[in-house]
Order: sequence, then C-alpha cells, then structure tokens
Amino acid sequence: MRGMVSENASPRAAHDRDGFLPLQAGRLPREGSGVFVIWFDDIRGSMAMKEEMSRSVDEAAFQRLRKEHDDLVTEIITRDGEGQVIKSTGDGLLALFWRPSVAIERSAEIQERLHHHSHLSVRIGMDLGEVRFESDGARITDVFGRHVDWAARASQLADGGHVCCTRSVYLDAFSWITKTRFAWKEHGWYRVKPGEPPLEIFEPYNANVVAPMSELHGDPVPYGIDASPTPPAATATAPSPAAVRAPQIIAPWEAVARDGRDFAEHGAGMMYWFKVPLGGICYPEGFRNFLEPALENPRIRKIRFVLDTANPATRQTWDEMVVPLLEDWAARTDRRCTARPVESGGCFTFDTSPETTVSWIFDDLTGEVTPTFKFMVSDPDTNELSPQEAQIFLATAARRVRFRDGTQHTIRVPDTIIRVHEDDDRALLMALNTVANQWDTLF
Repeated sequence: MRGMVSENASPRAAHDRDGFLPLQAGRLPREGSGVFVIWFDDIRGSMAMKEEMSRSVDEAAFQRLRKEHDDLVTEIITRDGEGQVIKSTGDGLLALFWRPSVAIERSAEIQERLHHHSHLSVRIGMDLGEVRFESDGARITDVFGRHVDWAARASQLADGGHVCCTRSVYLDAFSWITKTRFAWKEHGWYRVKPGEPPLEIFEPYNANVVAPMSELHGDPVPYGIDASPTPPAATATAPSPAAVRAPQIIAPWEAVARDGRDFAEHGAGMMYWFKVPLGGICYPEGFRNFLEPALENPRIRKIRFVLDTANPATRQTWDEMVVPLLEDWAARTDRRCTARPVESGGCFTFDTSPETTVSWIFDDLTGEVTPTFKFMVSDPDTNELSPQEAQIFLATAARRVRFRDGTQHTIRVPDTIIRVHEDDDRALLMALNTVANQWDTLF
C-alpha cells in the first residue's frame, strides 16, 4: 500500500483531513483481509475527567481536550504515510500501521509529546496479524478479527503514559529499533477478563522519560498456561521412576523454552548445538531461556555450535543478532570477553569461574541426515563425569526477520522437541555423541 502514494506528493498532501491514506492507483475491494499492526489508544480516566470538567468548566471542555488529542495523535500516526487512522472509539482512536517498528516509534513519540500535559494521558496497545477489513473502495473503514480484540486488550493492560504490545509486534520491531533510544520490559502473560486467552506482553519505553510499569492492569498467567487443580491427596500417586525418565515430547514454544532453561541450568560438561534453529536464541527472551542459563552454569565449560549455512540467513542471524546478545551479556555481568577466530567460525572466552568458551563453526549441512539436536556430554578436559542428555528438535515454526541491509529472511523457532535422558535411550545418545565427536576436531 505504501508504494501506491505518489513520490511527488508531500507527506501532508498524501493524506486527507481524516488521516486516511488514499490510494493513488487502484482501489481496495469492499471486503478483504490483510496483515497490519492494529493500534489502539485511550485517554486514561476519561469518564471521571468528563464529569469534573462538566462541573468546573462546561460540557464542551472535554470535547476540546479530546479534539486536541485526536489532532495530535492523527498527525503523528499518518506522517509520511506510515499509518492510517480508521475511526474514533469515543475516547481514543483505532489505527493501522504497515510496519511494527514504526508503530512502536510513533507510540513512543505520542507518549513523549504528552508526558508533561496537564490533562491528557493515554494508554496504547497493539497487536500484529491478519484481519478482515471493510472499505469504501479508496480507504479502509473498519477492521475485524481476533487481532483487533487482542490489540484492544493490550491497551487495557497499560497504564496512562505507557505502551503495551504483544509478542508478535515485539519480535518484528525489536531488531529494527535503535537500542540506544528504547528499552524493553518483558511483562509475561496477562489477561484482562477471566476466560479470555492470555497475551504475552512487552513494554517499549524511553528510559530518559519514563520507567516501565511494575505490573499491568490484568491478571498474570504464569507461562500463559492456567494451573490445573491439584488432585486430592488421597488419590495422588507418586510417578514411577520409569515414568519420570521416559522420553518426553514437549510442545509448544513456551514449554520448549521452559525445558531449554532446565536443560541449561542442570546440565554439566560440554553443550553441543547441532543445526539448532537460531530463532530460539536471537531475541532477548529466547537468549535468557536457552543460552544465558548455560553461560551462568559453572558446570558447563564449553558451548559449541555447528551452524548450517544451507539457510542463507544463518550467518547473518548469528553475526547481527546472537553475537551482540553474547557481548551484551558479558557487559551486563562484568565479564571480560576475549574473541579469537577458529576455522570457519569464531570463539568467545569469558572470564567466568571456571572459564567458559562459546565456539561456533559454519558449514553447509545439506547432505547431513543427522537430526537437529542439543547434546550434553562430559568434558574430556576435566575429570568430572556428566550424565548425557539431549533435546531433539521435531518441529519448528517460521519467523521473518529483517537485517541491517534491509533484506528479509525466514528463520526457524523450535516448537516441538523430545527430551532424552541418559536412562531413556543409551543407543540414541551414543549416536549423537558420535556426531559430536566428528565435529569436535574443528573447534
């Protein structure tokens, strides 16, 4: 849609007075669907403000304030054709953005402009996804669907002066936004009303202007999963050791992340990552679940990655997204990081106690039939014998990322795994150990 605006038109001329983005070529169908950032804002405490202004000034006072809000927010949203105001919701606006990063930046600008306002304080929420729309041929007039509901719920979770976005917005926007300007707080899973699906909420904020919210206006839902009722003590039975140690199929992403943290926190020796999809660790929340606990576990001395360059995005994802997270972890924890090259890869040595190394090599693994896995095995450079265990990846989900050069690529996120302990399948673990030994000579 953005490409349909004439390059010769000024940003102001490209919009009509209602803040809609007219199409310069072609017309929208009356009904259709599209992927957008759905954006809501709401004047905080508007009902009480109406009553107070009606008593102290007149009925029109709040309407003048609302118009001031609408004019300011519409100007910021529609600037340069990046967004489109759909309609007023009474005490706020519903809008669409084409790009999540711009939606976050414009939301922050709105909050900064209103930060010292004597009366106006708005809460903002957004979600990203495919929605149905209605149009009059030249403009979208309304949108419908679950993502509209979720964006509205995200705004209700926020406090005045703050922004809440769902995970889908965060994942797309994070790599495109200047890190020196914005910080992010991961609030976890929340719901507004009982019975509704929980939303995983992230808060972008300018630390020079405002501190993040300590809690949201909703009910927290740990890991996004409602706790099951505890069975009565009379009927509860302890699981047998065999049941506890049996290989487990673990899904979806949230459960995989929890198991990844457990794998890293309780493992020992050397940790191998073989063809593992980088979508799980190239964002801060995944890094904190899968890799950071291993870096902080003193019993894990070596972490080694065999990365598949058959996917053209692998090397760029590692260099532009994973390596900065490793360097950031070292800075946050006051660990000195020494870098050295290895053949077809690299190595970081951290001055932890004991010393920890993270090494990686790139290779085209197109002809490699070995499954994608993480593997924990004893470190031959120590006298400590460690139990072998593995996570074998069964399924992944696709995620689109944008790199610094503007290109977009698909990367994979682990979605379903099998957790294998030493007592589960020794033959399988021995086979994985053989694969690890074959590649170990390259590190």
